Amino acid sequence: MSNHQSSPNKELNKRSFAFGANSIFIIVLIIGLVGVFNFLSSQYPQKLDLTKNKIHTFSDQSKKTLAGLKDDLKADFFADIGSKERYRPVFENYKKLSTKFKFELIDPNKEPMRVKQAGIKKAETLILTYKGKTMKVEEISEEKITNAIMKLTKEGNTMVCMIIGHGENSILNTSQDGIQGVKKGFEDQAYEVKELTLSQETTIPSDCSVISMAGVSKALFPNEIKMLSNYLDNGGRAVIAMEATITQADQTKELRDLLKAWGIEVKTGLIIDPVSRQLGVDASVPIIAQFNPEQVITKDFKQQCYFPFARPLDLTSPPPAGLKTAWLAKSTPKAWGEMDMNSIAKGSVQYNAGVDTAGPIITAVTSTGKSKDSKAMRDTRIVVFGSSQFINNQYSRFGGNLDFYLNSVSWALEDENLISIRSKEDEAGKIELSQNEGIIIFWISVVIVPLLIAALGIVIWVRRKKL
Repeated sequence: MSNHQSSPNKELNKRSFAFGANSIFIIVLIIGLVGVFNFLSSQYPQKLDLTKNKIHTFSDQSKKTLAGLKDDLKADFFADIGSKERYRPVFENYKKLSTKFKFELIDPNKEPMRVKQAGIKKAETLILTYKGKTMKVEEISEEKITNAIMKLTKEGNTMVCMIIGHGENSILNTSQDGIQGVKKGFEDQAYEVKELTLSQETTIPSDCSVISMAGVSKALFPNEIKMLSNYLDNGGRAVIAMEATITQADQTKELRDLLKAWGIEVKTGLIIDPVSRQLGVDASVPIIAQFNPEQVITKDFKQQCYFPFARPLDLTSPPPAGLKTAWLAKSTPKAWGEMDMNSIAKGSVQYNAGVDTAGPIITAVTSTGKSKDSKAMRDTRIVVFGSSQFINNQYSRFGGNLDFYLNSVSWALEDENLISIRSKEDEAGKIELSQNEGIIIFWISVVIVPLLIAALGIVIWVRRKKL
């Protein structure tokens, strides 16, 4: 009788031992896998940025700025250890971009003398030092830090002269039609910017590193055209943004003739893009989605642009002797250049073969080189856009509009290291669901998943009853 009872007990003990050994093996295996994973992640760290605008991925501008460091850049962060941990990902990214980025945390409570010497008045302040020059950053973000580094490392002064007096947009205008955002973009790149009235000058001032005209709608006087011509003949740099004239006759003939001498043809017309209506905007705001991969300005450009009231552009063939011309951007193939200004004024347009220009339409071009008989010491660089409103305060924030313009100015100045995609700003994210998608999510989360969990519980309970 006792032998009969001991046999089930031995069998139960064997099963218990097997289950126990199996559990220990699984636990050891899991611990081992976690250990291996942690070791590999510490040796080869990787990050995945799931934000819409990739705000935790450093911009091309930051990468190029740090890659251009020639000497050590000292970064002293005056804050406690808690603040350091909060901003640690930002500083770690900078250290990874360049070994010349030397970071040090200074606790104000432990080193009050250094705080006093540095003139720190606010917690969480960063002091950057490069080649004896210092700059203070009181708002810790990629944009603020990179802009400060660019200003510290930039050699000499760069002046952007914005020409006004012919209907151009103003950098002081804060309304939708103004281009104050462009002014901030220049200043973020350590460029100085000022407005210049040609009628008050006898020549383009020598402190103008580049001139820009945004929104020319009125005629230039002969002496102003002569000033511009002389400036370009002597290796000048210019970025000119035109726009279509609808309500009045085109008054920019003299400027268009000057640009034609540099191989750039500005046509009288308006680009119409029916694809724009799919985005809920007017057809007079063409989508610019095709960029020249062989040009420095646009070779890495992947963002769409939007060019309100854009003129069609073209390149003279062949280009004038000594010059190289190239297109930078084009409209969608479905767009066309409406050349009948009367139909535009009436508000009724349609594509007419043989009269209108079929898409894709060129919307931005460059010209570089020396004019005939020029004695300039350097090549002239010109960028022309078919639209000027794409950089106003209303449209500059869309797509790659502002980047496109700023990159063009950097190219004209031969500051190719500043041609980049700039840091992103976070946006409030939102999820939009259709009615059917909402119903599916309801059934999955409220009905199906709870039923599956309940069914699984019943199965486990029944099996345990049978043991």
